[in-house]
Amino acid sequence: MVDDAIGPVASDPDTTRRYLALIAAATDRLMGADDPARMIEALFELIRDELRLDLFFNFRRDADDIRLEACGGLSPAQRRAMADLDIAGSLCARAMRERRVLHLTDIQHSDDPAAAFVRSIGVKAYLCMPLFYGEQLLGTLSFGRRAAGPFTDEEQRLLSLLCHYVSLAKHRLRIEQALREGIETQTRLLDELNHRVRNALQVAIGLVTNEVRAAADPRTRAALGRAAERLQVLASAHRPLYATAEPGLVDLAALFGDVIGQLRGDEAPPEIAAPDAIAVPIERAVAAALLLDTMLEAQIGVPRIHMTTRQIDGNEMLRISFDGVGWERGVDLVGTDRLVARLCHQLRATLTSEGSGCLILVMPHDGGEHRHGPAV
Repeated sequence: MVDDAIGPVASDPDTTRRYLALIAAATDRLMGADDPARMIEALFELIRDELRLDLFFNFRRDADDIRLEACGGLSPAQRRAMADLDIAGSLCARAMRERRVLHLTDIQHSDDPAAAFVRSIGVKAYLCMPLFYGEQLLGTLSFGRRAAGPFTDEEQRLLSLLCHYVSLAKHRLRIEQALREGIETQTRLLDELNHRVRNALQVAIGLVTNEVRAAADPRTRAALGRAAERLQVLASAHRPLYATAEPGLVDLAALFGDVIGQLRGDEAPPEIAAPDAIAVPIERAVAAALLLDTMLEAQIGVPRIHMTTRQIDGNEMLRISFDGVGWERGVDLVGTDRLVARLCHQLRATLTSEGSGCLILVMPHDGGEHRHGPAV
């Protein structure tokens, strides 16, 4: 599947440009996702108009158990009817058993019993794609059309590539969930997480980088280039170099230094001061590193960074200051950049300015709730 995804997405230049823009936007959403169901819902909303989609189903597979994890485009009555669906006899179960993509057309005139439910809700064309992480089958993601015709080869190619990214995101979320639930083999799973996710992200970086080379439109090329840089930030957080003595924690100051080095390698090494070791869970380190990466894109120079921790209203808070020309304008990004807003929400962080050239980021360091207020 990876080899197939490397070639051109579409033969028509305009279609290719639109598809590559969708891939870049989808990468942004998937890399910051923390809920598997909402992640697929957001992806569907992003691509439904371009691909003339009316509905989707996302089934999750755990060993022999198959269950619906997310769906969209159904009426309340149709959602209730889903409760009576014979999953074992459905199209998704067939796709899992046969481990292949199913593309059904003219369903309204089909007597296939596995298509009975989608036929009953008016679907004419249906594409069901298994989700794989390596050889591991994670489930299926399928899309239906009630009015439009069959899926073209180009549309299937795009959806195949997006499903590859979905599989990477779902695998990451599954491992993180297992860790939160206190798996006894935590250290082994963390090593596996870092190794597997790092390798998977390198594959994704290669795919996006290849699409950058193929893109003729400068704006599309720039957007895909930024997506590749952000994937590289994710990969950096999983490097053993930044691990701490406690499993699952990352040295945030060292990670910040690497992110700046990747983007501004031709400039002097950054000044990062952290009187105390700042170790944060890897999922928060990823979000903080992506936030720094996005802010660096909007600024001229590399800031001086100072990290401290303090108690505020009974919670241990992490305060990070960024000092540099124009950095006080980073506050405006919360209202103008959706990725910055999502990352601040995920970190429960606030951005404030403190005079000319100074930006302050405050977020919980112990998992406590952040009471919004002025910079401290």
